[in-house]
Amino acid sequence: MHSCRVALTQAVEAFRALLFMILRLAALCLPRSWAYGMADGIQWLLSVSPIGARARRDMRAAFPGQDVEEVAASWLGRPFRDHVNATRMAAGLERGRDWTIEMLGAPAFLDDPSISFIMATGHFSREAMSSIYMPQTLPRRLATVIAPMTQSKTPRGLRVRLQMREMVNGIRALRQGDVDIAEVAGKSFLVRLLRHLREPGGVVVIASDAAWGAEKGGGLTRPFAGYATQDFALGTARLARMSQRPVVTCVPFLVDDRHVVMEWSPVIQPPARDDSAADARITNEILDWIERRIGDRPDQYVLWHGADRRWSNVARCWIDVDKPEAVNDTDAPAFVPSRTMKSAS
Repeated sequence: MHSCRVALTQAVEAFRALLFMILRLAALCLPRSWAYGMADGIQWLLSVSPIGARARRDMRAAFPGQDVEEVAASWLGRPFRDHVNATRMAAGLERGRDWTIEMLGAPAFLDDPSISFIMATGHFSREAMSSIYMPQTLPRRLATVIAPMTQSKTPRGLRVRLQMREMVNGIRALRQGDVDIAEVAGKSFLVRLLRHLREPGGVVVIASDAAWGAEKGGGLTRPFAGYATQDFALGTARLARMSQRPVVTCVPFLVDDRHVVMEWSPVIQPPARDDSAADARITNEILDWIERRIGDRPDQYVLWHGADRRWSNVARCWIDVDKPEAVNDTDAPAFVPSRTMKSAS
C-alpha cells in the first residue's frame, strides 16, 4: 500500500512538472491572456479532480460557515498563474510601469534612502510578490533569501526546480541584475547579510514562515495558521538583533490584474545585541501577523495552511478546534477571493 501511495505521488508530481513546462512555453509564445487562460484551465481541471475535493474538504474544516468553493479553486490555480507571471517577468514581457502598487501602513523610513532594514514576508502569491522587486517600489540595495535549489532527481525535485528557476530569473530581470540572491547555507551566508545591512539603504527580504526541521535544533515550535504545531527558524529575528536593524513584515496581495496592495506591519525595533531571548518573541510577532493575513486571503497563500485549527472572522485569529468561538462565525464577513481578470494584451 505504501509503495502504491509513493508511486501515485510521484506520478502527480511528474504531471505537475509537465504542466509547468507547457505553461512556460505558453507564457513565452502566446498572448498574455491566452497563457493565463491555460493556467485557468489547469485550475478547473484540478478543481474537479480528487485533489480539488480534498482542498474543499480541508478548507471547510479550517473556515467553518464560509463558502470555500471559489477560494479553493483559486488556491489550486495560484502556482500556475504565478508561473506564467514569473516566466513573463524573466523574459522581460512584464514591465513594472504597467503595474499599480499601493502601500497600506508603510513605515515612514521607506522615504529615507539611508535606512537599512529587514523585510519579513511569507509564501504568498508570487505574482503579488513581484511588486517587492520592482525598482519603483524599493529603489534600494536589495538582497533576498531563498532556499537552496534542490538537486533531487525525483519528479518533485524537477517540479520545484522549474518553479524556482523562473522565480529567481524573474527577480533578476525586474532588478536588472541589481540584487543579491542568497541561498541559506553555512555561516558565510549570515556574514553576507550582515555586511549588506551595514551599508546605507540595504534591505534584506526573508520569508519568515518557512518550515524549519525540528531535528536541526535552535528553532521555535508553535501553532501556525491551521496547523496545531510547526517548527520555524529564528533567523529573521537573530539577523535583526545581530545587525541592530529594524524588522517590518510586508504581505503583498492582488486586488486585480497588475494591481497589488502591499500591507505593512508595525515596525519591530531590534533588541539589545546580547538579548538572545528576544529572538522567540520577535519571531512570534512576525508569524502572528502573517497568519492573520493567511486567514484573510487563504487563496493567495501558496503553501497549505493546515486544517487542525479554525479561522475566526470575528476575532480575526486562528483558534483551537475545542474552543466554541471557532465555529460561531457564520454572521461574520467572509473572505473574498482575489480578482484575476486578465487583459487581452
